[in-house]
Amino acid sequence: MAIRYILEDYGKASGQAVNFGKPAMCISPSSSTKEGERLAAMIGIKLVECHESYLGLLCFFGRNKRNLFANIIDRVWSKIKGWGEKLLSVGGKETLVKAVIQAVPMYAIFRLPKGLTNEIHRLCARFWWGTGNKHKKIHWCTWKRMCKPKIEGGLGFRDLETFNRALFAKQCWRILKNPGSLAVKVLKVCYFRNGNFIEAKSNADASFV
Repeated sequence: MAIRYILEDYGKASGQAVNFGKPAMCISPSSSTKEGERLAAMIGIKLVECHESYLGLLCFFGRNKRNLFANIIDRVWSKIKGWGEKLLSVGGKETLVKAVIQAVPMYAIFRLPKGLTNEIHRLCARFWWGTGNKHKKIHWCTWKRMCKPKIEGGLGFRDLETFNRALFAKQCWRILKNPGSLAVKVLKVCYFRNGNFIEAKSNADASFV
């Protein structure tokens, strides 16, 4: 009920109305469906078994990340396949690769395997040089070189493996600089209750995060 009141107060203060036909909630497998339905009815939203995706990534994928990785590759390929039939300028291709394709795996909050980043780079290279299923074109430059800054002779594309590591470094910096945040408190209880973040070790039951 507190959540419902907060949403109502927000609507009154901002003049914006929440469309309760769109939101959904899911509950823990250890909770009863009847209780979940009661809570959902109190807020005025629907109950679902699980959220399929958030920011383009699967919400639930178990201990095996293969399904998640396949989902990322499928999203990249579906976009490239749709663009392949269109006549695009070099500048248009550059914009699409940087703004769309390379943003797909950006929200993955764990280390991406090198095989996944290499596959995305391969798809980007095929799109850039115009290679299709029925014809092959020469790739006149390696993708690694094209990921260099323009001032160094590249095109400034992201090296997804390096970018993924950089995002992790940013999260580490936030943990060190904002120890009072809720996210850090949760991580501390789980992984470095009696120590600090730098000394924390990952145990066998640790989450992908």
